[in-house]
Amino acid sequence: MPDKQIFEAAVRDAMVVLKLLKQDVFTGPAYTTADASTEKAKAAGWTFEQIEAEAQRRIDSE
Repeated sequence: MPDKQIFEAAVRDAMVVLKLLKQDVFTGPAYTTADASTEKAKAAGWTFEQIEAEAQRRIDSE
């Protein structure tokens, strides 16, 4: 199983980006951080779709 901590970091970063997108903010350091953590998670075996889906699920349940 891929490293869960790497996945959790990517999901947290994706949540920040998804919230920024809803505020019409399309650039900034959060995007750079999210890109880096997503790439680490992908290298560890997770997919972008898994990360994004989990981030959206968590936002929806807040």
